[in-house]
Amino acid sequence: MTSQISSMELQLYAATTAARSATRHPDFSRLAGRLYVAGLHKVTEKSFAQWVTTYGSDKGALLSPELIQFAHKFSHDLDEAIVHSRDFAFTYASIRSLAHSYLLRVEGSVIERPQFMYMRVAIAVHKDDLDLVLKTYDALSRHLFTFATPTLANAGTLKAHFASCFLYMPATSGPAEILKSVHDLDLFWLADGGIGLSLAAVPCRRARPRVQPGVLALMQVYDAHAKYTSLWRQTRPSAATVHLPIWHGDVRPFISCRSSRAPPHEQVVKFILWLTNASMVRSEAESSWSLFDPADVPGLTCTYGDEFAAQYLEYERTVEPVATVPARELWTLISKAQQETGTPFIMYQDAINSKNNESHLGVIKTSNLCTEIVQFSSREQTAVCTLASIAAPRFVQPSGGFDFDGFHSITKLAVLGVNALIDAADYPTSEARASAVNTRAVAVGVQGLADVFMQCKVAFTSSIARDLNIAIFEAIYHAAYETSCELSKEHGPYPLYAGSPASRGMLQHDMWPGDAETGRYDFTALRERIQAHGLRNSMLTAQMPTASTATLLGNFDATDPYTSNVLVRRVLSGDYTEICPWLVCDLEARSLWSEELRLAILNNHGSIQSIPSIPDDLKEVYRTVWEIDPSRIIDLAADRAPFIDQTQSMSLNLARPTADDVFRIQLHAWRRGLKTGIYYLRTRAPAYPSAYGVQATTGFDKELLSLSVQQGTIRLGLAHSTAVVWLSEYLRFSDV
Repeated sequence: MTSQISSMELQLYAATTAARSATRHPDFSRLAGRLYVAGLHKVTEKSFAQWVTTYGSDKGALLSPELIQFAHKFSHDLDEAIVHSRDFAFTYASIRSLAHSYLLRVEGSVIERPQFMYMRVAIAVHKDDLDLVLKTYDALSRHLFTFATPTLANAGTLKAHFASCFLYMPATSGPAEILKSVHDLDLFWLADGGIGLSLAAVPCRRARPRVQPGVLALMQVYDAHAKYTSLWRQTRPSAATVHLPIWHGDVRPFISCRSSRAPPHEQVVKFILWLTNASMVRSEAESSWSLFDPADVPGLTCTYGDEFAAQYLEYERTVEPVATVPARELWTLISKAQQETGTPFIMYQDAINSKNNESHLGVIKTSNLCTEIVQFSSREQTAVCTLASIAAPRFVQPSGGFDFDGFHSITKLAVLGVNALIDAADYPTSEARASAVNTRAVAVGVQGLADVFMQCKVAFTSSIARDLNIAIFEAIYHAAYETSCELSKEHGPYPLYAGSPASRGMLQHDMWPGDAETGRYDFTALRERIQAHGLRNSMLTAQMPTASTATLLGNFDATDPYTSNVLVRRVLSGDYTEICPWLVCDLEARSLWSEELRLAILNNHGSIQSIPSIPDDLKEVYRTVWEIDPSRIIDLAADRAPFIDQTQSMSLNLARPTADDVFRIQLHAWRRGLKTGIYYLRTRAPAYPSAYGVQATTGFDKELLSLSVQQGTIRLGLAHSTAVVWLSEYLRFSDV
């Protein structure tokens, strides 16, 4: 019996084979992506209107009635607007990630093209406004910006869950109330959200005189529920971060509970330490620190700054602490835990609350899953946030300049989108809906800042990079506030606007010391317009980690430096390694790119600092995060911070940190006034495995893969540019 293989299977095999050669040249990853898309186009509808009819008209319909109605009404306009050839811009890792977690499926098979997804999202966001739908589709399709994962996955379907973040405050008056929080978290997880919650008021563990199981026992219950609800989720597993203040009686076992030495039943959800100015002062002075049961010190959970410091001293005089420890001893525990797990994350409650757009609502006690969202949350209001990120590399001009006007314009479009999603979304609880409607908080940030610097030939630690960093975030901030003011003029300010800092003429950048404005924008005029018309949104900017969506758009994460010039992309079919495309481009421009140099980069694990043939100016531009002092990363974060009204997911890298190293960099972050001290601390393994892809790619020089297709034969070898050009021509004449 003769076995048969379809042309689709051959294309997928060719795509996988090409992707495995991406360490030879980034074009192989692009070629692999195009091969995969060509196969996908063969098995999916060619017309968006027809696709909507096919998957929206039977008992197993996937699409929302609103999307179906809109698509039928404007079928010709939508089909005319879609540019199918843009699907071929994805790299292999990007398209495989998109197909695995975002594109709609029926019985396990992908039935949606990327362009259909972008149109589906645009329609769900702007509903009956055809002009905004087409503008949003075009911007998404050209990868100028993106909404966050829940929006991409759910928009236009029967599941209108668009919020990325929920900030939850559990009741703590007794075991029945505390356990009710478990059910609430289940609802948030099943709505595709990530959760941040504070356990500051949960009594610490005690056996006598009153029985209290403490926070770790409760976290184990959360962890079990997270694992179960993950089985029902399609795009990503359930996750939460638990916040605990540094004065809590359970803080020491809380810090250590994720260590490799901890028992398996204590391997719980991620956690965040909520630090105070008072604790940092005592740590710096190497004095003692008192730990309390929250049941004994209720005033500590609702104060910050000088009021907290005074209240804390009063409790030390009048209340028996659970324990008194050297303040620096806690940093030893933190350092050990971060070396083994990358956590705990660290946030500074006084910086958060002293620079708070929602200060009129109350004290902020928690952030979200990834430390970039900080909003007021209570039992009556579960804070919610909807996110988008701007693809900054798309605005670098061929001359090396930056298109601030285009960047500003796209930011305004993104703000219109996330604002519209607030009204289009379903919310899992009435408390979440109340916060979303009453505060209308959104978050817009960037991805690919490191790619911008590389395209502009600017070293990450240079003064030019610092200036460009400030200018980019000032542009986002001004565009966001301008758009929110325009929306407020048309629809009215957010319901809880009265009494806010903005209503009194104080914007986020006014809360920071010094003059943050560069003079590019007229903030005086903007402030006057806000005083006249208000703001539609209480929060507007944040810097999220963008790990998933940056992969989709082919950018590096958020504002982070490259971890290596040889990147490992993890997708469904395996790990694929590629060399930084900007580095290869610069080396080719100087006629330096060669097989010997490629192998040298691989053998140096993605570092180019010790390779003699690479010029010094390129070595400066292509320093990896391991070759950059983390204090410089903190300085960049502090420079842009006045233009971020929430906060930033800032990860730091230290090869082999000591407790003193961790404290030193956190002291610097605290002194610079950052709200987030650290997201993940990434450390380096003591030894490397064999060099990236060297063994895997040897011998490929002599291999050629032949793939028969309808129009001819593609031959894949080291002539990567020829293969890419050939495939482009083939696709241009193919029926896609």
